[in-house]
Amino acid sequence: MNVACPSCETVYRVDPAKVPAGGVRARCAVCGNVFGVGAAEMAVPSPVARSAAVPAASVAAAAPVFTPAGPAPRTPPAPPPPPPMPPVAAPSVRRPTQPAPPATPPRPAPPVGAPVRPVAAPPVGAPAPRAAPIAPPRAVPPASPLRAPAAPVAPTPVAPSAVPPAAPAAGGTPLQRKTGPLRAVNPFLVQDPKQKARRLARALISDMIVYHPEKRQNGMRDGTLPQLFKDEIEKSWLEYVEQVGRDLAESTPFWNEALNEILAGGKKVF
Repeated sequence: MNVACPSCETVYRVDPAKVPAGGVRARCAVCGNVFGVGAAEMAVPSPVARSAAVPAASVAAAAPVFTPAGPAPRTPPAPPPPPPMPPVAAPSVRRPTQPAPPATPPRPAPPVGAPVRPVAAPPVGAPAPRAAPIAPPRAVPPASPLRAPAAPVAPTPVAPSAVPPAAPAAGGTPLQRKTGPLRAVNPFLVQDPKQKARRLARALISDMIVYHPEKRQNGMRDGTLPQLFKDEIEKSWLEYVEQVGRDLAESTPFWNEALNEILAGGKKVF
């Protein structure tokens, strides 16, 4: 149910169940006028009352009409004022033109371990936070002046020695040059013929085991290594003699040692 203030015509929405049967007096929140609210005041103002509020300017603009003077119309007696009622606080109805902003729900607390969100901006009208004082720039020490590059010094020529170095005495030990720590020598680059022959024999026997592992296991189990590896031993022996020479191959025990240690597994079979 709507109730209008008779002074400023502000319309209020009132719950009829809250208005007593005898009526109530209310104060307008806009102009402060006190008016009664009851069954008669709840009706919407009639069109006759609205037409009575025609601006005076429109009446004055109309053409004057001359009428004979007559007796002044009688003013109807004013209705008696309503009995005084206890003052009632004005209904808490907000103006429709200024709706209040909806209340924002409280934000849920962030879970443990979640990243902290940035703090919202301060509301309008709040004092702006003071900016942190800017530290004055530190004085930079002046750079040391660059030194001029030294002039290049010409190397002094070394005069050749007039006396040649003394030759080593006959039958004496040759002079040894002092060098750094000795490096590991690659065994395959050794120039000693015997070392070369020994390593070549062991390499050839090792190839037999790599290419015939099952035959070696059967020969060691049955004791038939010389018979099973007869062809391979002959081929490798010819290659061994070709690489190191027959004299060195037959005068050294490197070939038989490699057969017993590697092919026979440390047993003296060959």
